[in-house]
Amino acid sequence: MADLRMPDVNKVTLAGRLTRDPELRYTSSGTALCKMGLAVSRFYKGRDGERKEETTYLDVTAWDKQAEYLGQRLRQGSPVFIEGSLKQESWEDKQTGQKRSKISVTARRVQELSWSDRGPGPGPTGPTAPEPRPPEPGAPGNEGPVAEDDIPF
Repeated sequence: MADLRMPDVNKVTLAGRLTRDPELRYTSSGTALCKMGLAVSRFYKGRDGERKEETTYLDVTAWDKQAEYLGQRLRQGSPVFIEGSLKQESWEDKQTGQKRSKISVTARRVQELSWSDRGPGPGPTGPTAPEPRPPEPGAPGNEGPVAEDDIPF
């Protein structure tokens, strides 16, 4: 009998702004990790015809040389394009004893973007071409600028 299960795919592509300065740390074995907060907004028209905004906040983790590069280069408000995978994290709240969980992103590739802000409101209105810069030598997942045809918006 044929196996009718669908293959598992865990890939996410996001563009947004960092909600805080990246936190660069090292594991006990010396591996670099960079924790970042990301805000991703979706704009749409409500039933009343008014423009509405829905923002999703995510925690993102990058590793190794890429983590070191991002921890030194990025700051709160930096616009970024991220490719990675989703990860379920679970823990017990020390104060309440309740089980907690969240979905986070493990970054495979992070690319700085340059946004054009139009108008007085906060947040990006759309991406422009990435700022030209050479990729960090040996940084896994940092293969250089994303071609405009590869950006999914």
